[in-house]
Amino acid sequence: MLDQEAVARLSAALVSRAGGYLRNPVRRDRITCSVCTTPAPGYERCFQCNGHRTQRGLADAVAVLTYAVARQQSGYVMLGYKARRPLEEHRTIVALLVLLALSRHAECPGRIVGAPTTHWATVPSLPAKPGEHPLHGIVGSVAPWPEVRLVAAAHASRPRDVNPEHFGTDSQLPQGSHVLLLDDTWTTGGHAQSAVLALRHAGAEHVSVLVVARWVNEDFGDNARFLRELSNRDYEPEICPWTGGSCPPPPALAMSRT
Repeated sequence: MLDQEAVARLSAALVSRAGGYLRNPVRRDRITCSVCTTPAPGYERCFQCNGHRTQRGLADAVAVLTYAVARQQSGYVMLGYKARRPLEEHRTIVALLVLLALSRHAECPGRIVGAPTTHWATVPSLPAKPGEHPLHGIVGSVAPWPEVRLVAAAHASRPRDVNPEHFGTDSQLPQGSHVLLLDDTWTTGGHAQSAVLALRHAGAEHVSVLVVARWVNEDFGDNARFLRELSNRDYEPEICPWTGGSCPPPPALAMSRT
């Protein structure tokens, strides 16, 4: 991955381009969902993530890089980077978010679940669409592990449901595999968690999910106030998306603190 000088230079580039409208997700007990970081005042999980708990084998850990707010610049970026005619500036922002997350925080999911990452995958469009998904091209150029390629079903009557049949792979993963699954936008989480289950069926022991953006509608509930409280904070790439603060310590250091 990148050396410290390159990371610092690209972090500054991201902040100068988009730091004024991107927001680091908040991880606060009973303020935001403990899974996807959307506002969930008074609850441990949001409605969708709580409903997913009936499924066994969901993601070991979920991290989110930023919020994408409907009808605001952050939302336009997540739509524009994969438009029929992609906007180059939007694609650059998404690429910087992914590159910096993998450079700064590649070891964090392994520290959280207790097993280093061994493979990567991305969530395809559902139902399947021709051509390469833009996120796949971005991740494939920088990920340091071998890929597990997922394929989406040609048809899905209820695509937002959590269903392992929505995705498949020809890969058979070795024992102890830990897949880092990347998705561009989490709305209900159904696509990502369905892909997690498909990877479990392929033999993955651990699956961590790294999401570029958690989609937020400011017209829902108290979201507008929540977002206003974040409006005076520029984006900080060094904040760990897995913890919402400092990166988790290496296992040996963590054991020495117990």
